[in-house]
Amino acid sequence: MAKIQPIVFPLNQGTATELSVLVLQFETNAVTCGTCYKLLSSEGKVLQTDNYYLTEQEFADWGFNNEWVTQCVANAIGVTIIP
Repeated sequence: MAKIQPIVFPLNQGTATELSVLVLQFETNAVTCGTCYKLLSSEGKVLQTDNYYLTEQEFADWGFNNEWVTQCVANAIGVTIIP
């Protein structure tokens, strides 16, 4: 789970402060993969959940660092990870 710059959701739903990313199962010969991501409040309330599919280039650049996948998702959905 990554800390993110706060995102205020409308209608008093809450403020997202965390990004959680789960890589979905893929075959060994895959050239891309899907993820399921969640934007959560500091209390753990899920404010948004959706899927993001890595591009072939993102998948090829992945290597062994799973934080790379989280950064790819963050970039795609327009959130900023706080180091």
